[in-house]
Amino acid sequence: MSTNEPHEVTSDDFSAANSTSFTGAEWEARVDLAAMYRLAAHFGYDDLVWNHITMRVPGSDHNFFLNKFGLLYNEVTASNLIKVDSDGVVLEGPADVNTAGFVIHSAIHNDIPEAKVVFHAHVPDALAVTALKNGFEHLVQDTSMLYGQIGYHDWEGLSLTMEERERLSENMRGNRALIMRNHGFLTVGETAGEAFMVMHYLVRGCRTLLAARGSGLPIDPGPTEIWELAKRQYDHFPLGKHEWPALLRMMEQLDPGFKQ
Repeated sequence: MSTNEPHEVTSDDFSAANSTSFTGAEWEARVDLAAMYRLAAHFGYDDLVWNHITMRVPGSDHNFFLNKFGLLYNEVTASNLIKVDSDGVVLEGPADVNTAGFVIHSAIHNDIPEAKVVFHAHVPDALAVTALKNGFEHLVQDTSMLYGQIGYHDWEGLSLTMEERERLSENMRGNRALIMRNHGFLTVGETAGEAFMVMHYLVRGCRTLLAARGSGLPIDPGPTEIWELAKRQYDHFPLGKHEWPALLRMMEQLDPGFKQ
């Protein structure tokens, strides 16, 4: 596994690949993951060449797809995703993996089977919430589907050591989102659409929280029993089921290069 040192990305880094180079399920997974990268860039959830989104390889217990370190999110395509195993060995693609990306994502892919997609982000106007002593507060209906399912992971510096993986997976287990204190956000899902929409609503909730607290006006968070009711109600509307096909259509119109 490579270090975090950046280097120039060239067209020779990838062998020619397309939908005929992979099995049907693997190509579909690659396309969905590449779409997530382009959507993250579109919505402002990216951070230049940093951060990472991963998806477990179909039919695999622990192998997953990861972006090549040094690419902008709008340069990620279905064919230039790297495939790595649980030990960080590159199975397909150039051996240029962001170390922190491997540590964070392998922690989840190795230990939480249902988390097929893992989304890590440092969204600028929501990062302040990672430093709030009392953490995230549910204030508006838009976050009720995450009620009781947001965990916390204390900052340990850059995520470069294998020892942090156990603590990451423990703090994520049973949650759909993880606030990495003083660091960023992590969301998971069984599908690309679920992981993306969890991030979408988590970021929206953070922005709303900061705006409400920043107003200096009294806050009414609403009664606990209504939050619990709303969470149960949202369980009937699986995140990503309806949004993901629409988001794919939008991305095909705006930036169809992700399917290459």
